[in-house]
Order: sequence, then structure tokens, then C-alpha cells
Amino acid sequence: MEIALQIIFSLFDEKVGPFVRVFYPKNVAKYTRSTVSSVTIDLFTYSKKISDELAIMSFPQLKMKGLVKLLEWKDSTRRGGRREATLSVLFEEKDDSILYKYKDDIEANINEFLIGFLPLVQKNEVSEILRDKLKLFHGQMQKFLLKLASQEVQFVDNSKQFPTAQEEPIKGEFAFKTIIIGDPGVGKTSMILQFTDRAFRRSYIPTIGANITEKTIALNNTTFQMILWDLAGQSKFQKIRSLYYNGAQCVIIVFDLTKPETFDNIKNWYSDVKSNFSNFDEIQIVMCGNKCDLTEDIQISHEEALSLANELNIGYLETSARIGKNIDKIFDDMINGMISKGLIDL
Repeated sequence: MEIALQIIFSLFDEKVGPFVRVFYPKNVAKYTRSTVSSVTIDLFTYSKKISDELAIMSFPQLKMKGLVKLLEWKDSTRRGGRREATLSVLFEEKDDSILYKYKDDIEANINEFLIGFLPLVQKNEVSEILRDKLKLFHGQMQKFLLKLASQEVQFVDNSKQFPTAQEEPIKGEFAFKTIIIGDPGVGKTSMILQFTDRAFRRSYIPTIGANITEKTIALNNTTFQMILWDLAGQSKFQKIRSLYYNGAQCVIIVFDLTKPETFDNIKNWYSDVKSNFSNFDEIQIVMCGNKCDLTEDIQISHEEALSLANELNIGYLETSARIGKNIDKIFDDMINGMISKGLIDL
């Protein structure tokens, strides 16, 4: 078992722009280094406030994802009096579930590493010393993640006596791009994790741009490959987000039943979808009121949400990513809806 990691530390310079200060291992491709450096540093353009949270970022052109930490510190020698940097830990998409599920533990390791590493960067230490530090951190992360991965394998082996799905993935007879949108923190990523991995993420990791996963399901004696695009909810990513709408057949709009403001924004998300599709009438849309398991905290009634769904002429389900309620039904309903519209010819 092996988890491939690549670590890239990037800085922004007023004259040359984003550049890679140091990376490990030595065989990280130049295209990978330049892409990650440019894309992650550019996040400062969109961010009014730098979050302390570790973020997940998708790099579809590299077929990889990254745990990205945005960093800044005071520097009187720089324009604006600050220095901007990013630490990116790249991993293969197959290792998604481990990095999502154990985010808090991974972030603790990264923060501990930065305590000793950042002062060396600020002192403009030579690259060889910085690379040695990255090499040591890379080894520690490999060992730590392999331990987590072995725990996951043990869990899967123990659960095989109660199989819930086919063992070997197969390619669907029909493939559908599905985009999942909604305000930040409503549970979009957790819903996808529940659907694809039967995992629920209790901590909130902000999605940057888009995360892409897929799952093949069987319905009506036919297999369907669902390609899921988890789109960032923050308004600062609106221009980027609209680019990801292209080619989608299905849309899931998610709000949080315990936060009325996320329900109030449903019409805005609906309008955003409508303005980005020339074939809007052919798009299958389902609205989901998530976190229905938090019964004492719910502030949006079933009747109120259903009324809005009827007004918009879209489907509605109340879901729980934590306990898995109605998560599979979302996709079953979308497929059946497309069949009833004649968009799928079985």
C-alpha cells in the first residue's frame, strides 16, 4: 500500500509573480510545480480574508487534489507590508476519503510542521535546508497516512460480511455530470462522501473551485455512472464556478434546514443555474434540505420548503449526510425524472 504525496511551497514576488520556493520529492514535474504555484497563489486575489482552515482544492489538469494552506505574514520590505505563500500537499484522487475523514489530524501535523518551517523561510534560508525539512515532513506524513489507510482497509475487510454494494466498479451504460451547489457549509461535500464512500465528515473543510468524484449505480436493470462536481459555495468563486456548469445534466441545490439564510438563497442559486444553461428545460434539478437529523434545530418546515420547490417546479427531499437519509434517493429520483422526461432512452 502506498499513498503518493507531493509537497510544494510557493511564494509571491512582485516582480516575477508566483514561484515555487521549494518542493519534495525531487521528481515533481515542472508543469505540476508551476500549475500548483500559480493556481494556489491566485487564491489571494479572490480572498478578502485569509482563512486559518485547511482547504481542499482540485487540480483536474493534473488528475490530483491538494490540501492547501494559505499563509501570510508581515514583511515591511514588500509592497503592502505583507508576504503571501501557500503550502500544498498533493495526493491522488483515489485517496480522497482518507484525507477528508481525517482532516483534523492531518491539519494538526501540517500546523506543527509550519511552526519550525516558516521562520526558516522568513530568514530566507537556503533551498537545501528547506528541502531537507520538507523531506522529513514528507516521510512523517507518509507514515502517518499509511497508518490511517491500514485502519480503513481493516474496517472494509471487517464489513465485508455485510456487503452493501458490488465489489468491482463497472462503467455505467449512461454517464451523467451532476453539479452540487449551495451556500458554504450546508453539507454538500459530506453528502457526496456519504453517497460514494459511506463516510460522513463532521468538520467543515471549504471546497475551492470544484471536487470531482464518481460512482456507478444500478437502477431499473441499467447502470448509470454519476460524475459528481462539488462546487465551491463562496461568492468569490462565482466566475470560476460558472465554468464548471458546462455539460451538466443534473443539478442538486442544497440548503441547511437549521440555517434559514441558506434557504433564502435557493432562488439565487436557481437563477444562477438558469442563466448558465441554454437547455435549461432539459436539466433535472433536485432541491435538498440537509441536516434533517438535527430535529431540535430545524427552522425551515417541510411545507415551506415544498412550497418553494413547487414554485420552481423542481424536486424536493429532506436529507441527512450524517445518517445517510435519502442520499441514495436523490440520485434515483434524478434518473427516474430524466426517464419520465424522455431524456433517457432505455
